[in-house]
Amino acid sequence: EDGTLNEQAKKSDSCLVRTLSFGYFNRQLNNPASFIRDQFSCAVDAIPADVVKPGVLRKKIRDKGLPVPNYFLDPEDEKQFPPHIALLVILQDSEGELKHLDNFFYRVGFSLFAAIALALRIVLEVIGAAGAIWGGAEVVKLRTATRNVELFRWLSLGVGGLSFLRFVILNVPLKEDAGDILGPAGPWSLRLPVRMRAVTDHPFHYFVRATRSPSPSTIKKEE
Repeated sequence: EDGTLNEQAKKSDSCLVRTLSFGYFNRQLNNPASFIRDQFSCAVDAIPADVVKPGVLRKKIRDKGLPVPNYFLDPEDEKQFPPHIALLVILQDSEGELKHLDNFFYRVGFSLFAAIALALRIVLEVIGAAGAIWGGAEVVKLRTATRNVELFRWLSLGVGGLSFLRFVILNVPLKEDAGDILGPAGPWSLRLPVRMRAVTDHPFHYFVRATRSPSPSTIKKEE
């Protein structure tokens, strides 16, 4: 019953996120097992029933225009996540060993951590940039209480605006981020220190992800 209520809450959150973002964003998958399953479901239409070589499998997935899951990538690829580890994560999840990741207090704690990290990045990268122009001009005496005040106010606002644009470009989730920023080998690692560092690097991604196009099998199910 608790699991059903949890799933219903997740669906409601996802629907709310999609509505507020006009369909561009979706609720983030912060459980590595959920992310592994999502990557597989995205590529399932291109996965043959017969056993094929890894290179052939990757080619079949790419030929259909679908993203290759992290655990199907070439071992030499830095984004690759070992398939046996992916299977181990799924096994751990089926045994209930990852329940703490969906715990209410755990999610609230990490959500607060991500929100603070996001606020600090805005302060440092946006407000700090504007403040540096304003304060720096005073230090080198280009601005005084009676001289060049309006000029440097507008310069500070201009730099702040450009910094905010840079902040948005760097932090807004893209479809291409799926296997780069987010996978189970990345930010949402099972190791707490790695997870915290990843959330600090990509706080906005902790909450939402870019909505990807549905796979053909998903469209058929909906029909």
